[in-house]
Amino acid sequence: MLSSASDSRCFLYTCPSCGETFRLNYSTLYHQMEDLIMIYLVSESEVAETYDLFYGEHAMADFRTEKYLNRIVTPANQLVEKIQIFDAGKDDRIMELVKLLAADSILKNDPDKEFDELCFAVDNDGTNILVIINKGEITGAVDIDNMYEFASSHCDDFKDLRDDEDIVINQEWILNKLSENENE
Repeated sequence: MLSSASDSRCFLYTCPSCGETFRLNYSTLYHQMEDLIMIYLVSESEVAETYDLFYGEHAMADFRTEKYLNRIVTPANQLVEKIQIFDAGKDDRIMELVKLLAADSILKNDPDKEFDELCFAVDNDGTNILVIINKGEITGAVDIDNMYEFASSHCDDFKDLRDDEDIVINQEWILNKLSENENE
């Protein structure tokens, strides 16, 4: 169903002695120079410090003038997902809203459906989908092109993607954004 680019095998290590495979957890900076994109994979405890690298007094560079698209992610699967979202020409902020809409739709159609997360991917025929993951296993997928267009039409108050200083974009971010809009 998914292309090989959609996995995070680069974070796996197989011990040559015992043959056991382990997930390696290390900070990684993904830099897509041609599209001015930087995605930094860090632990939860490093998020604030990493934000300072991008926007603090002693930032790595003045990314505001170069219009870099910066993101900080914590699990490795989010790094892979962000890369796929941007490669597909999508806005990850809108994608978080799409995930909420899709989760609601899935549960309305099948209230007993269990899943831990929804993850953006592009299937083998080029369709944008959300993969339904339960206990680490893919249990289904949802075509999201119509949902993405609907969500996009309702997000006209978002800043330009490259002007937004919110760089930790995840489920918590979209829930906070929706809560802010309700309180206005």
